[in-house]
Amino acid sequence: DALLSSGHEELANMLATKAQRTRIEFQFIEALPRLDGNVFSVDEQPVVSVSENGAYVMVWHWVPNEDADIK
Repeated sequence: DALLSSGHEELANMLATKAQRTRIEFQFIEALPRLDGNVFSVDEQPVVSVSENGAYVMVWHWVPNEDADIK
C-alpha cells in the first residue's frame, strides 16, 4: 500500500507477485530463524528470490543511529 500511494505501482506489483509462495520458498523463509545471530526481522510475507544454489529472502536488519554516525 505504501508503494502504491507513493507512485511506485510497478514495484508494488512486482512485490505482490513475489508474495505468491511456492513450497520451496516457504522452506527458505522457515530456515531464517535458524540462522546464526538472528539479528533481523521478517515480514509476514517476505520477498523470496530463488536461484540454483539458494535464495535471497528479504529481511529487516536493525542499524542503530550510532552505527550510521547519526546523532
